[in-house]
This record gives sequence, structure tokens and C-alpha cells, in this order.
Amino acid sequence: MKPSWMTYGVLKDLSREDLLKTLKDHGFEGVEFRTDANHGHGVEAEIDADARKQVVAECDSASIEIMSIATGNRYHDTDPADLARHIEETKVRMDLAADLGAPRVRVFGNNFPEEVTREDTISQVAGALSELAEYGSRRGVKPSLELHGEFDWQSCKSVAEQVDHDNFGLIWNSVGSDVVDGSIEKALDTVWPWLDHVHMHDLAGQGYPYRELFKLLHQKGYDGFMSAEAERSGDKGVGDLWMFVAYYSDLFRAYLDLARA
Repeated sequence: MKPSWMTYGVLKDLSREDLLKTLKDHGFEGVEFRTDANHGHGVEAEIDADARKQVVAECDSASIEIMSIATGNRYHDTDPADLARHIEETKVRMDLAADLGAPRVRVFGNNFPEEVTREDTISQVAGALSELAEYGSRRGVKPSLELHGEFDWQSCKSVAEQVDHDNFGLIWNSVGSDVVDGSIEKALDTVWPWLDHVHMHDLAGQGYPYRELFKLLHQKGYDGFMSAEAERSGDKGVGDLWMFVAYYSDLFRAYLDLARA
């Protein structure tokens, strides 16, 4: 298991130079650039070929792998024009990912509109992802659906079964709906055949069984990236960013050591 950082959250305002230096200083091996959110790193679909090469060069120099491009695109919209727009936007961001050497783009379901059945929404999302999986297969980039919003592990399993494409993955999101009878084992086992990436949140917080997550992933032989997607509410604050990332890195390695013990 390898630590990476999703720029959504506490590091969103750092310049790319400062971001990469911070991650390198603390032993992170990957970065997941969130696009379309005006983050300080400046990695967006609009940057030209020269700028893309520069991003790759800077990440290579820091020994940080660009392991994902995180989008906000979703495919539950009932308006055909909105759905088509999200699909086309995703393709553009898959092109960006391909140019940067990132193997995936993060996408959403995300909700179940009241005016249509859940089954119809799942089929619509699966249809969009099938199109994107085929598109990405020509460029070495897969659409990876995050267990996010109203799309929990059960819904995402249904989507994955309908997509039925090798160039597709699911992203574990470490949220409360994963827990069944005090454990995440049932949910993780259910989505394991498609598991492509993992998101973590507040490792120091209470309420999510991170120790169990690390243990189960280790037992299953997961050797992919796990991205910190760390937010802090105004009442908690962040303090010194360097120290925040240092503590997060240490917690990650402590959970990993416990899983291997």
C-alpha cells in the first residue's frame, strides 16, 4: 500500500512546487490532482501540451507519481444535455490524464433523483461509464467510480456488474455507510473485484475502522495507492501544514505496520 494525496482539502491552495515538496518531504509517493476547483497546483484540462510536459517533469523530479485526476463529473442527471456534458467533460479530462501518465480519473454516480427509479439511474450511470471505459481503453486511462453520495457499495456493485469492462474501477471512500454490523468486511468483499483505489479522510478521527481497513487490504494483497483526502472544519483548523502532513504520514505508516504485524 502506497500513500498519496488528493489535493481537495487542506493542501488545495499550495502551489505545485510547494505541494510536491511537502509530499516528498513526508514520504508520499503519489498525487491525485483535483481539477475544476481552482486549486493552487494549476493542473487543469485547459493547460496546453507544453504545460502538461512541465507537470510531468516536476512530478518526476520529486519522485511523485501522478496516480489520478479527480473530477467532479457525475452521471445521474435526468436532463440528457447535462448527462452528455458530463460525459464529454470526462473524456477531456481522460485526455489530460493520459498526457500526464495518470491511469485513472475519479468520477461520481452520484445521486438517485426522485423522478426516476433507482434501477434506471444505475443503468444510466453504467451506460455512461461503459462509454467512458471504452474511450479510455484507447489511451490507457480508466474511469474509476467513487463510492460517494448516495452511491454506496451496493449501488456501485450494481453499476460495476453492468459496466462489465476491464477498463473500469471502483474507489473506496472510507465513509460510514461501509460499516455493517460494526465491520467493513462485507462491503469491502462486495466491491473487491473492481477495487482500483482508496480514499482516506481523518485518520486520527473516531468512528471509522481504519485499522480494520488496513488489515483487510493487506490480507487481500492490495498494493495500490491510498489517497489522503483530508479536510478540516473551521472549529478544528489545520495549524502548521507541514506538521499536519507529517502527522498524517506517521499515522498512515502506523496503521500499515499494525496490518503487517
